[in-house]
Amino acid sequence: MEIRTHDLIEISDLTLLKWKEGNDWAGPSLDRTPFVVVRRAERPNQDDIPVGIRGNIRNQRAAGFLHQNGIKNILSPYWLKEQKMWKRLNGERKQMPVIAVMDLVMEIMSDWRWGPTGSAGFEMATGYPALKVTSDLDLVIDAPQEFAFYKAKKLLQTLDTLSIRIDIQVETGNGAFLLREFIEQRTKTVVLRTKFGPKLVRNPWDFTLLSETILEQ
Repeated sequence: MEIRTHDLIEISDLTLLKWKEGNDWAGPSLDRTPFVVVRRAERPNQDDIPVGIRGNIRNQRAAGFLHQNGIKNILSPYWLKEQKMWKRLNGERKQMPVIAVMDLVMEIMSDWRWGPTGSAGFEMATGYPALKVTSDLDLVIDAPQEFAFYKAKKLLQTLDTLSIRIDIQVETGNGAFLLREFIEQRTKTVVLRTKFGPKLVRNPWDFTLLSETILEQ
């Protein structure tokens, strides 16, 4: 069973999910919507999966660990896109700016393997109204092989013509980087988010560079 960062997990048994004390909102939130998102971190053992818990408001986020026996279903961002899950939302939610552009995004990104993450992905997977009128659209691109810079730049330029802001993470297999940061090239390095923490690298696809500078968190 492959589990990757950004996957949404539907939980079958909430007693198998552990998180830090002090987040009193987490229990009621999970009772309402028993889903967590896989976060980028080292697994402490083979059984426990690092996950993130979402609350009703933006600052309600908590890190936890879910035992693999608590998995009921796994929904990847790529599956959400393939199933066009935004079309299953009700008429009112389909009018949200992020949802309203999804068909256009799918057309623009037809040559890429991608999917929705963040609030958009959460709402598509669960039906819970996580999006706001002002929400950005968070996406992930699966790119284990290096792509042409001009192709990615053209993609970003086209997406920037839409009515909402779109933030894209690119998964390389050894971490992820922000597409916008990579395209703007303000420095010769890019921040690669890995399970060991963020690192400054010159080429995010080069596995030999993972020994480069680890940023303080």
